[in-house]
Amino acid sequence: MIRKERLLGVLFLTFITAHYMLYIAHCQVTIRPCEVRNTSSNTKACVYGVNKTVKDGYDVLWAPPNCSRWVCNVSQEAFFVYGCAGASDHRYMALPMPLGACYWPKCCNETLHPECFKG
Repeated sequence: MIRKERLLGVLFLTFITAHYMLYIAHCQVTIRPCEVRNTSSNTKACVYGVNKTVKDGYDVLWAPPNCSRWVCNVSQEAFFVYGCAGASDHRYMALPMPLGACYWPKCCNETLHPECFKG
């Protein structure tokens, strides 16, 4: 009985791992190297732009024309950049945004949010 439970556990772990890998491939993630520095609260943060910092695991949402989500990963000294693939079912779509705020993932859908594409 214990052997059967272990096999089911391994099967479940294999399924979850495969599902996770397929999700990553679906999202079209780009890795962008960045500088990492210590903050005043003794935590590490990714640096972007002119001295702007983001804590490890936090993200920055960009408006058009970039329309992407950058997630800080301190251990790899990089931002994981997510484009519009997979944005339509992201949990951020449920967040209320002020009218005219056209950040990722809202700027990924021209049909639902044409105001983001007026130029």
